[in-house]
Amino acid sequence: MTAPQRRAHIAGRVQHLESWAFTAGGEIADIKAAIDQLPTVIRQEILEYTEPVFGEIMAGRATLATRQDLEALERRLTDRLDGLTDRLDGLTGRVDGLTGRMDGLTGRVDVLTDRLAGLEGTVERRLSGVESRLDRVLAALAKPES
Repeated sequence: MTAPQRRAHIAGRVQHLESWAFTAGGEIADIKAAIDQLPTVIRQEILEYTEPVFGEIMAGRATLATRQDLEALERRLTDRLDGLTDRLDGLTGRVDGLTGRMDGLTGRVDVLTDRLAGLEGTVERRLSGVESRLDRVLAALAKPES
C-alpha cells in the first residue's frame, strides 16, 4: 500500500472511530436523562395510586385505609421501587460499559496517533532519500562530458 493510500485507510478508520464515539456520547446523555427522571417517575407513580383513593375518601364514598391496605400498598410500592432500582442498576451497567468502550477507543486512537507519527517519519526519510538521489542525478547531468 502506498503512503497516500495508507494515510487514507488510517484516516478512514479514525473517522469511523470518531463517529462511534459521537454515538456512544449520545447514549450516555440518554442514560443520564433517564436517571434524572427517576424522582419524577416515582412521584408520578405514587400520585397515580393515591389520588383516586383520596378522591373517594373526600367524596365520602370510601373509608380510610386499613392496616392491611397500607401493608399491601407498601408491598406494591416496594416492588415498584425494586423494579426501578433494577432498571437503574441496568443503566449504571450500561454507563460502565460505555465508559469502558470509550477508554478502549481512547487507547485505539492513541495507538493510531503513534502509528501515524511513525508513518510520517518513514515517509519523510524516504522523501529525503529520493530528493538526495534526484540531486545526484541532476548533478551528474550537469557535469560536462569529458
